[in-house]
Amino acid sequence: MGSRISVSVFGAVCLLMIASPAARADDWPTYQHDNRRSGVTGEQLQLPLQKAWEYIPNDHPRTAWSGPAKWDSYAGIINLKSMRDFDPVFYVTIAEASVFFGSSIDNAVHCLDAAGGREKWVVFTNGPVRLPPSYYDGKLYFGCDDGCVYCVRCESGEIVWRHEASPDGMQIPIDGRLTSLWPCRTGALVQDSRVYFAASLLPWRETYLCALDAQSGTTEGPGLYKRQHEQMTAQGPILASATRLYLSQGRQVPLVFECATGNKMQSLGSSGFGGVFGLLTEDSMFVHGHGQNHRADGELRFFGGDKNDLLVTFPGATSIVIHNGIVYLHADGWLQAFDRVRYIDLQAQISFLQASIRQWQEQRKQLPSTASESQRQELDAKISTAQAEVSALQAKLPACFLWRTASDCPLTLILAGDTLFAGGEGKVAAYETSSGEQVWTAPVEGRAYGLAAAEGSLFVSTDLGRIICLASP
Repeated sequence: MGSRISVSVFGAVCLLMIASPAARADDWPTYQHDNRRSGVTGEQLQLPLQKAWEYIPNDHPRTAWSGPAKWDSYAGIINLKSMRDFDPVFYVTIAEASVFFGSSIDNAVHCLDAAGGREKWVVFTNGPVRLPPSYYDGKLYFGCDDGCVYCVRCESGEIVWRHEASPDGMQIPIDGRLTSLWPCRTGALVQDSRVYFAASLLPWRETYLCALDAQSGTTEGPGLYKRQHEQMTAQGPILASATRLYLSQGRQVPLVFECATGNKMQSLGSSGFGGVFGLLTEDSMFVHGHGQNHRADGELRFFGGDKNDLLVTFPGATSIVIHNGIVYLHADGWLQAFDRVRYIDLQAQISFLQASIRQWQEQRKQLPSTASESQRQELDAKISTAQAEVSALQAKLPACFLWRTASDCPLTLILAGDTLFAGGEGKVAAYETSSGEQVWTAPVEGRAYGLAAAEGSLFVSTDLGRIICLASP
C-alpha cells in the first residue's frame, strides 16, 4: 500500500502483553472516544511509555482545505488560524485489538493489528476518508468524499452496505481528484442503532442530514430520515447528546438539530464564531471553536443553559477536556485546571454585568440635552455599582483554579485514567491531573494533532501521516 510498519525491539518483546485482555480497560471506538467527543477514557496507562511500532505512509495527509487566509484585510489581522482544520492527521479508532483509520492519500480505510502494527486489511473507496470510522456491534461506519457512508465488517473490511446521500451523484475536480458535490466530511456517528451524518460542500447547494438504520443502511423506519437543508456547509466531526445533533460549519456558526427528526433547532453564536472543534459535556454544555474570523490566535467558546447562550470565551485556547466538573485547558502556553461550575458561573455573571454597563453607558451618551441631572446620576450610579460588582467577582476567579503549568504541547489533549496526554510539535507529554506536574515525554516525528488511548497503549497521529504506538515496557 506504499507504507511500512517499523517495530522496535521493545515492541517485539511485549506484543503478547499489549494484546492481553487484562491490559485493556476501554476501547476508543470513535473519534475522540465517544459521541460527545470528550477525549476521556478510563484506560490507565503505565508510564513510562516506549515506542512499540510506527506506521509510516508514503505521503503526508492531503487535507480538504489548504489552510487559513494569509490575513484579514477588513480587521487588519495576520497569521489567522484555520477554521476548517478537521483532517490534519490520520485519526484512529481502536476496537477488537485493532487500529482503524481513514486515509486522504489512498482513498481507503486501513486496519492494523494494535499489538504489532501489522496491516490486516484495506478497503478502498472512491474518495478521501477524512475522519476515522466509528465502531459499533462488530462493524465500522465512515463517510467519504465520494458522497457515501459505508458500513464494513470489522474483522475483514467486507462492505455490508453503502449509502449515497445525494440522488444525482454529481462530482467536481478538487485538488486533482474528483469529489462529490456532497462529500461526507462530518464522519459517521452511531447511536441507538442509527447512523447520523451530513453531506455538504457549498452553501448555495443543499445539505443532506441523514439518519440510517445501522444494520441495513435504509432511511425507512421510525427515527430514520434524509432531511434537506439550505444555506449551510456541514464539516468537521458531528456530535450528539441523547436528543440533539451538533454540526460545525467551518467559517460559519455551529448548528443544532433534533436527533429524532433532523429538523434544525438553532444556530449558536454570531458572525465570526467559526471552527470545527466541538466538545459536549455530560450535562450538555457545548464547547466550540478554535478558528474565529476576527481573532488571529483563535478561541474556544462555552454555550449552555436552556437557550444555549454564550457563557464564556477563552481567547488563545487550543485544546480542552472536561471531566468530573474539572476543565483542563491549554491556552497561551499554559496548561491549567479549574472548577468548571464555579468559574463559568462567575464569568457568566461578569459578562452579564459588563453588557449592562455598556448598555447604560450608551444610554447616557444618547440622553438629550434636556435630560435632567437626576437621570444622569441614576445611570452613573448603576454603572458605578455594576463596575464594583464586576471587580468583586473578578477577585473570586483565582480561587477556581487548581493548578497552572507551562506547556509546549498545545495541539491536542486527552485524559486517560488520571493522566493528561498532550500533543505538540515533535513531542507528546503526560501530566498528573492532581498537580499538573509533567511526568513523562517522548519525541515523535511531526506535529501530534491526534491522540488515543486503548489496549494499554498511547496512539499518536502526526501531520506526516505517521501513527505511533507507545506502550509500557
